[in-house]
Amino acid sequence: MKKTSLWFWFFILAFMIFLIAPGQTVRAADDDVITIGYSGPLSGGAAKFGLNVQWGLELAADEINALGGASVGGKKYKVRVVSMDDRFQAALTVNNAKRLVQKEGAKMVYNPNSGAIFALMAINEKEKFIIGAYTTTQAVVTSGNKLLFKGPLPMQAYVHAFIEKAWAHGWRTCAMMPDAYEYGKIWSGLFQKAWQAKGGTITTNIPIDFMKTTDYYPMLTKALATKPDVLLLGSSSEPDAIQIRQARELGYKGGFILIERGKLDEIQVFVDKMETLNGCIGSTPLAMTPRDHVKPFAERFRKKYGADKPLATELGISYANALIYVGAMVVAGTTTDVYKIMDAMLNKTKDVLALPFVKNNDPYGYTGAFPNGALKAKTFGIEVADGKYTKSFIIDTPDAIYTAKE
Repeated sequence: MKKTSLWFWFFILAFMIFLIAPGQTVRAADDDVITIGYSGPLSGGAAKFGLNVQWGLELAADEINALGGASVGGKKYKVRVVSMDDRFQAALTVNNAKRLVQKEGAKMVYNPNSGAIFALMAINEKEKFIIGAYTTTQAVVTSGNKLLFKGPLPMQAYVHAFIEKAWAHGWRTCAMMPDAYEYGKIWSGLFQKAWQAKGGTITTNIPIDFMKTTDYYPMLTKALATKPDVLLLGSSSEPDAIQIRQARELGYKGGFILIERGKLDEIQVFVDKMETLNGCIGSTPLAMTPRDHVKPFAERFRKKYGADKPLATELGISYANALIYVGAMVVAGTTTDVYKIMDAMLNKTKDVLALPFVKNNDPYGYTGAFPNGALKAKTFGIEVADGKYTKSFIIDTPDAIYTAKE
């Protein structure tokens, strides 16, 4: 009886292993699959922003796969994106990254939160994974991390360009309402220093926890009591829109400087009329930038995700960054050696950008890279006047700004 029972359980165990093995092979078809890990805010006040970043990554993966995959070292690889919600919390980002690397086989984790990126930088070289940094915070590329690239332009470029436009309006007093997180602290710190250096006055600084706040009247009432010419807002598109709308309801007639995370085309959706946005200075909506490949990119994106979806800048950047990351693998000839992948991206950038699936699709117009991990591109700003967008202006980005410390 005991002998029969033993053989019975041995048979059951062998059968279970047989059933499980095919699934393991498919999941670890990490031999045939490039996994892009993404940890971002997919719930809460920044969910729209986080979802845009995710969509850009997914669209890039889908289009590479539609071409038959990426050819690396003579072998074809499919690309997949595995996403996890971190609710803009750095501790969750770190936990997500470990799972994405250790369980899902990702060699790169993409993240759009500077505070979380700093937390990842404490572990990524030891864990041997690349950080795809969606942030304008320059400090992430001046710390010497060898396994990191940064997609957006340095925030200093936006700070100086937006101040020049505000100054041209005669605005000299500013109330700051940046986000309460690391990104907002750095951006507003740079802004305050540059604004005061020109002779301007900061009337108050009220950090906003936009992940938890929906009623901004108390903070706005306090800020507007200081009689500012302009408000600096820095949350995300929907919270920024609510703050603009509520400021107008409180009788404010001045201007707004929008930290570039807030996108005017998305903000427009949440206000009753364009005149509400008069006096806004911000980054040019991607669809309005004079770049190659924007129009066909918009068509492909809306076909997949819906004709009513705004073409957010973070879509274009995350999409292009995914193409460049996979392109670096193609040029490096490896999907696993993270140092060779980074070397290809930063030192053989022309070869990466010349790959047809990069060259013929990049809507952000990348032109190069720097040894510190910063990717180079040209970007644009815009204003709203008389209920209409003005002509875009170029945001000056000399090479020195990509390597300068904040």
